[in-house]
Amino acid sequence: MTQQLNRAQRRAAKKQRRPVRGAGHIQLPINIRFNAADETQLQLVPLGLATTLIEGTADESTWHTLTLRINWGRFLASDHFPDMEPAMVAAQDAMRSISARHDRAQTWGASKPEYDAIYEALRICNEMQQQCTRRELRDALERVYAANEYHRKVTAIKNRLDARA
Repeated sequence: MTQQLNRAQRRAAKKQRRPVRGAGHIQLPINIRFNAADETQLQLVPLGLATTLIEGTADESTWHTLTLRINWGRFLASDHFPDMEPAMVAAQDAMRSISARHDRAQTWGASKPEYDAIYEALRICNEMQQQCTRRELRDALERVYAANEYHRKVTAIKNRLDARA
């Protein structure tokens, strides 16, 4: 009888505890990896978008997508593959020059050397993605987000909303 009472009290106390990050922040266990189709999609989409830079049909979302992938690769390289970091730096420089060109000429495009640096970095990102654990991928992506001012503001808003929940 007392065990059932204690169990009921523990359950009631557990229900009253608030989630660490508020309601709605359900996350997958870290040991679950992408399925094969998603893994392939994550690798092929940036490569396809890179070709739009050389064709001259790219837009701002293309630039942001490629920049995110390259920044993600840069953090992976700095943490786990230091010999790959120069390629990531070259691709980041190419993305910066593409952005500067857009500011001047209002067009999204890449020269052949810029495209080659970006393509090589994306190829290396794909290799690193296959060799890293989900935890390593998550940590690198969180570092990219932490470096992003917009993400810091969104996280602050979410934390304020969680405090009210």
